Amino acid sequence: MKNKVLILNVVLLSLLTIFLTACRKQILEPTDEELNRAFMAVFRTQANTGKSNDPLASQVVNTNDIYLVWNGIEGAAGYHLKMKVQSGSWDNPADVLWDTIVGPDVLKITKRDLQYSTKHNFAIQTLSPKGEAYHSKWYGLGDGAHPDDRTEFETGERRGIPDVVSVAGVTENSMRVYFDLKVYSKDPAVLNPSFQYENDKFLLDEILVQPASVNRDLPSKTVKLTPADIANGYVEISGLSSNALYVVNGLNNGVGRYWDRLYNTTMVRMKGQIGAPVLIPHIVDNANTWAQQNNASRLDTILNNYLFDNTKAEGTVFMLEAGKKYYLGSGVVLAKGLTIKSNAPGTKAILYMGLGYNDANNASLAYNFQLGRPAQAGEIGGITMGDVIFDDLSVELPLAVNFFNQSLYPGKAINGNYFINQHSASMPFTCSKLEARNCNFQGMVRSWFRTQGSNRQVIENITLENCLFHDAGMYDVNGRGYCLITGEAKSEKTNIFNNVVIRNNSFVGISYDQLIRENANLAWAPSVVWNVTIENNTFLNAFAITNGRFLIQHQNPPANSKYTIKKNLFINVKAAGDDRQLFLSGMDFRTYRPGLRFDIADNYSTSAKSANNAVTYFTSAEIFNNQPFSHNSRGAGFNGGALNAGGLEATRVITGPTPIAPENLMVDPYPRSKKVGANWNTNAHIYNLNGLKYKNTQEVLNHPIYTKGIGDPRWR
Repeated sequence: MKNKVLILNVVLLSLLTIFLTACRKQILEPTDEELNRAFMAVFRTQANTGKSNDPLASQVVNTNDIYLVWNGIEGAAGYHLKMKVQSGSWDNPADVLWDTIVGPDVLKITKRDLQYSTKHNFAIQTLSPKGEAYHSKWYGLGDGAHPDDRTEFETGERRGIPDVVSVAGVTENSMRVYFDLKVYSKDPAVLNPSFQYENDKFLLDEILVQPASVNRDLPSKTVKLTPADIANGYVEISGLSSNALYVVNGLNNGVGRYWDRLYNTTMVRMKGQIGAPVLIPHIVDNANTWAQQNNASRLDTILNNYLFDNTKAEGTVFMLEAGKKYYLGSGVVLAKGLTIKSNAPGTKAILYMGLGYNDANNASLAYNFQLGRPAQAGEIGGITMGDVIFDDLSVELPLAVNFFNQSLYPGKAINGNYFINQHSASMPFTCSKLEARNCNFQGMVRSWFRTQGSNRQVIENITLENCLFHDAGMYDVNGRGYCLITGEAKSEKTNIFNNVVIRNNSFVGISYDQLIRENANLAWAPSVVWNVTIENNTFLNAFAITNGRFLIQHQNPPANSKYTIKKNLFINVKAAGDDRQLFLSGMDFRTYRPGLRFDIADNYSTSAKSANNAVTYFTSAEIFNNQPFSHNSRGAGFNGGALNAGGLEATRVITGPTPIAPENLMVDPYPRSKKVGANWNTNAHIYNLNGLKYKNTQEVLNHPIYTKGIGDPRWR
């Protein structure tokens, strides 16, 4: 018996030995290179020291020099340093602007004469005397999502730049570059001391025309100016490529630092022949499960490639197949005018702003259009783009999560998405037109369009016409986010409200912060004037979840601005047992500069109570419970309505001689669900859009809302 037990134990021990040996073979032993790799050097920054305002840290000095300091590594053979601008890629050799190796005793260096007003990224690697395989890993390659492995500094702004260089006569392959050398001011507060002049004339000896980053492989053109050129005041540049984007600079090579040699920079796109509309066929990517499930065709790659495609002129029209679904799989840069529309007017193509969930499965994928773009290396000054037009589209985010519906998406974060969101580091830009016509928008949770950043932004025309906004907003318990159109001017030359027309639209239950906002109070340039027209729109429970959400918050408009607000319809409505409060705020003006004027008239609301008087929709004299258009110090009622074309009474939102209840005007204007106590039901922000049609009754047909054509005409 003892022998049997002994034999059994031996067998079990043998099996265990075989098992452990097999497991041991699967364990990955570290390689010699990994065991003996050099330690990583890191830059001295707050992320690595925990110290803020450290005078010895890496930092920007002298406006456009960057001082770098890092920890020394014992036994290092040296250090490898690289630099790019924020918008560049470490993986693209053309984007790496500085690549140098220093000795082991060098632990600090100043990189001098960098592009102004530009974010620069730096990376460092410790070199091992044992060879390349033993070098440390790079520090500084991280992106915005990995800030601890990212070193980024933004150079200062170069102020007081005179407008010396301008461009005109642009053709498909030539341009005329003008230069005005007269010194108009020598005041150091106006003119940067780095600019040299003699006899009240700026010194200029070279015109340089370089390809922009989107077509960087094209050749540059350099003209050394002769006395005859200076006398003429211009030079002709030929041999350029059609549709290409160029950076035009005038230089004074007598100045030592390159970026101080330049006068104002101009970015110019060459003309080209706009071809026939481009039909983007509906092709479903079989490798994308979400695309298959939704029968959707990817669009973003085509649109982003267009930016770099010199065979397609600015203004190209892209047609989507009517009734078909397309989607964005990444953000789309809008820095070259284009039109995106359905190929069958009246039948919308569907554009999903994202499909599916992220890798962590905690948020739905949502992408934005980006108006303008960050500067690449060598790109300073501004960029000009043509018309950006969206027509006959239904723009949606099918898996959008907002504060109200988040219970339907357990474990998913609320989306902070937009239709258009400008990059914070965008170059100064001018866009001739941003237009959306005949479009439906839903699922944009945080805002429809937002500008940001410190650089100049000019949009000559913004038009929203015949569009429907619904199931949008609800970013938090107060519904806030940003406005439908959010301005954030940091430059006195910024002007996105030059000519804004919002006409024949419906805003149904959306809870963005406001309709339009710009609160900056700057010494606006004389060219900056705001003209806003808001006509024939229907606002149904829109911008009304919390108080103080002014439809128009333009606290400090520039002189000679004008606001035309006519024939709009405002509706507050809820069913019995719905505990939601409905707030509506009108205007918020704080500064009345000379020439400011209003043309406000014929704006109506439905009744303050339900038809049976059982439900109260609003209790104030007008539907606006806070600062109505008629407000005497923050609205168009200022100075007794003297600034309004029709006087004070015309600024009031009226119900007409016989108020009509919302439920008597429309078939079914109620939200699909309610707020009960403090709790919002899932569908409390959803409406039966077909129920917004007007009833065919004598009460409706004889009411001024109908006879005068008040509100969005689509509901008649």
